[in-house]
Amino acid sequence: MNLDRLRTVVASDEGCSNEIYLDSVMEPTCGIGHLIKKDDIEYGCIVGTKVSDERVNELFENDIQACLDDCNKRYSDFETFPEDAQITIASLLFQLGSPRYGGFVNHIAAVKSRDWAEAAAQLRDSLLYRQTQARTERHAKRLEGLALG
Repeated sequence: MNLDRLRTVVASDEGCSNEIYLDSVMEPTCGIGHLIKKDDIEYGCIVGTKVSDERVNELFENDIQACLDDCNKRYSDFETFPEDAQITIASLLFQLGSPRYGGFVNHIAAVKSRDWAEAAAQLRDSLLYRQTQARTERHAKRLEGLALG
């Protein structure tokens, strides 16, 4: 998979901030969708605290590696999926985290059987779709493209 393309997709979906902000559920976040954890140097800093480009890149590299590790744990053949499927699944896992992504039982079953059209349909039939329609529609279209061809 092209990691630069994955970064572009995730950064486009998540946005990139060089300061601490509160995400949609009021959790402190920075960089490319990095939820600040207790072991982060940013933990306890106030909203608006600046974060360097180098730190944003470091956080993203760590987060995307953890995400790809989760992809490979969930799908033992992940590396053999078409790139658009890899990008979509990695972006979804990045957004949701592994536990929440695990709730997409029918989508996961469709992915495992490489039924890309059904995997897309299952994304559209979700609360996630209603919450982040444009983003989830981009994921669904990427998967549908695989089904078509």
